[in-house]
Amino acid sequence: MVHSVLRNCLKVMRFLAGGLCILSLLLCIIPLATAYAPGGVRITHPQKSLNPLVADASSNADGDGFSNYQEYPARSNPFRILPAPIEIRDTIPQDDAGIVDFARVPDQTAVAVLIRAVYGIDLSAPTAVRFRVDDGYHQPYWRDLSHDTTRIVKLNETPDAQATYLWAAYDRFLEPFMPIHYPPNAVIQVTVTIRDIRNNILQPAPIEFKIESSAHKAAARQNVPNTTEFYANESFIDGSFDTGIAVVDGKLAGAKLFYSSLEPLTPEFGNPDEMPPIGRGDMQAAGLPINLLPHTVFDRPVRLFIPVTDDIDIRTVGLAYYDGIRWLPAVDAEGIVLPGGEGWMVAGSRINHEESSPPLIEVQVYHFSAAQAVIFARLGDTSEEDRRSHNSNANVFISCFINSVAEDPSFGFGGFWLLVAGCWVLAAGHRLLAASRHRVRRSRVSSCAEAKIIHSSLS
Repeated sequence: MVHSVLRNCLKVMRFLAGGLCILSLLLCIIPLATAYAPGGVRITHPQKSLNPLVADASSNADGDGFSNYQEYPARSNPFRILPAPIEIRDTIPQDDAGIVDFARVPDQTAVAVLIRAVYGIDLSAPTAVRFRVDDGYHQPYWRDLSHDTTRIVKLNETPDAQATYLWAAYDRFLEPFMPIHYPPNAVIQVTVTIRDIRNNILQPAPIEFKIESSAHKAAARQNVPNTTEFYANESFIDGSFDTGIAVVDGKLAGAKLFYSSLEPLTPEFGNPDEMPPIGRGDMQAAGLPINLLPHTVFDRPVRLFIPVTDDIDIRTVGLAYYDGIRWLPAVDAEGIVLPGGEGWMVAGSRINHEESSPPLIEVQVYHFSAAQAVIFARLGDTSEEDRRSHNSNANVFISCFINSVAEDPSFGFGGFWLLVAGCWVLAAGHRLLAASRHRVRRSRVSSCAEAKIIHSSLS
């Protein structure tokens, strides 16, 4: 009877202990596979040692000027400065754009990658950067630096034989023997291969996105701002900005841009209504969004003039950049390029035009999507949770379960220690019951042995 009770209790203990272990593993593994990106979006990066319960994607743990979120697509370690010889810092379009969200990817979009190479890339080597393109309609094809459809835009003064920081772009609209536009609703798969001067090769980096539908394209052509074109005067720098376009009326009146007439595609203003609201607690709109087309990298930076609301001091205003999926802080009020504006704005190019009506912020940009004047929240205006999320650099390794539970505000400190105590009690109870069961077995074996001896003696 006692043995039966002990056996049943042992089964219950084993069931409870097993269930608790499974729950512990789930609480450990599932958060490790995710982390918060800017705007509350979660991204998968199991190889990064970031706190899975904190939205610290905009933090810069290693102080290299690049956020945790930027280091994710670069496949780099957010706690080490430039650990990899070759890194992809950004892409145009963003990976999964139009597939996992409602982002509109124009049918003439460029495919570009922002590359940082420690040892440099020889731009005279055709295979230093290669694009493999699969549009689902043609046979997959390769394009390298020897093709007229690829372009390189350097972001620093390094020589071409050792370029360390650059945009590499493939332009479908420059193809001579196939349609210059991607098919509507097509899912495009592009794989980028990069090799530096030391023959380090970046593992092929896939980019996948979905092209806009015909209906979406037609809707985007509605409510386009009224603009006028003009030629810039001779006072502009070295003749690079010889053409311009300006919005002449409406709420965006005053917005304008200057560009080189030698660009393969002509810049233009798109429908501002298709831009989503900022939707972030750390940024407040200080003007209307400016939708900039086409989505491509320009051979020469474009001078962009962004209107600011009249009743706001332009000296307190920064800029946000829309990467095709979300709004990112790009430039602060002092003109310093933030992680979200890396590769977008030319450092040191901001000029405030307070005398104009409306006031205008001038910047030079390497590529287009959308931009908006914003006011960034002061530290005192953010919640305790926001401050904790932006300052947390906690590591999560084997102890991820304990760290995750202890740091979860909804679980509570008392609940955490209660769970630890429960685990200890179950483990101790399991050992005691196993020992009791072992003693019962030994007692039964001893009794059987004595009975056999007595039976033998009687015989």
